[in-house]
Amino acid sequence: MSRSSQAKQILENKLFQESFEELKKIYSGALLDQTAVRESEAREKYWLAYQVLKKVEQHFKEILETGKLAEKQINDFQKSKEKKF
Repeated sequence: MSRSSQAKQILENKLFQESFEELKKIYSGALLDQTAVRESEAREKYWLAYQVLKKVEQHFKEILETGKLAEKQINDFQKSKEKKF
């Protein structure tokens, strides 16, 4: 199974989706609603956790898109090769 297919399975997995959405809610809620003005260190940690979560999600999406692009390029190459022969 290709990395792209694996990334697609992960991104489409309901548990993965629920987990990421729940963590985003927890971190954004803590960042915006549960920290006082003077708790800048705590806010920075929640902001960083939220950003890392987004980076992980984006990484899976990039793997998926890279795989799609590579697959398209291979298909295009094979079609052009077939036309020549």
